[in-house]
Amino acid sequence: MKRTFRATFLLVVAILGFVLSGCHPAQPASSVPVTQVLPTPESLLPMWWMNPTLSSQAPIPISATTDIPYTSEELLDVYAPVSAGDWPIVIVFHGGGDYKGMVSELARAIAEQGAVVFAPTFHSRAPTPSSRIGLGAEDAACAVRFARAHASTYGSDNDRVIVVGHSIGGLMGALMMFAGDDFQGDCLTQEGSALPDAFVGLDGGYDPIPFIPEELLTADPAGCLKIDPFTYIDQKPVREGVSFLLFVGSYLTAQVQGQAFRDALQAAGYEVQLVQIPGIDHNDMARPQPETKNAIAELLHP
Repeated sequence: MKRTFRATFLLVVAILGFVLSGCHPAQPASSVPVTQVLPTPESLLPMWWMNPTLSSQAPIPISATTDIPYTSEELLDVYAPVSAGDWPIVIVFHGGGDYKGMVSELARAIAEQGAVVFAPTFHSRAPTPSSRIGLGAEDAACAVRFARAHASTYGSDNDRVIVVGHSIGGLMGALMMFAGDDFQGDCLTQEGSALPDAFVGLDGGYDPIPFIPEELLTADPAGCLKIDPFTYIDQKPVREGVSFLLFVGSYLTAQVQGQAFRDALQAAGYEVQLVQIPGIDHNDMARPQPETKNAIAELLHP
């Protein structure tokens, strides 16, 4: 039976001090229901100890198009092979308080393996009582819809969408996997699905509740839970054919959140892998690592 010790988990997270850039832990309000799975104590993180075998394939020549509006406020960059092909679509979400340029190196590295990559700037700070709580999620959904609608402009004739998210970008990517179509927002492209086909999390913070101000938790608990991927794992029908790949580095509480997310996904019947790269800190997880590049390349061309 699934264990539901959300309060205990949140206390662990607060004590360990996991701070997604721009987010500050807060004690959860009692009005937030207990829903999250506590990581099993016996869980062990599989380690990526061996040096990965680097691909001998030369990087594919790519071009970059920058500062494309996808909402009335936000811009994205596109990195794409110079030649048209059966390229899958990838959206890379940056971390909290960052912007699209912070993941440009990673986006380029993915595109050079054969993908049309969209890197949006989105509202990525913790919600406050004066801001709309779902704004970042709305931006993320807009980015997925925009990518689906415009990938052919950049030479893709594929409709497979993979989201890659670092830190709070991992939260947004995970949320899209379950509830992308639940968010509309100020999208310049309103048509199309915002549900991706695969997810890669890089030191993701998959539960936003510890980082939402208590005032907002008390005032709008339902709104807070709407941006929590754990809310949807059991509420939504299990999606067939989707996959989750979670990477963590040396940040202990990122490991705790990764384990909790993995356990909940496995309990629901999803295909999910959790892998640790020893010695990689939180910021370095946003940069192209041999392990993450190879794993994403396998997703691009299964």
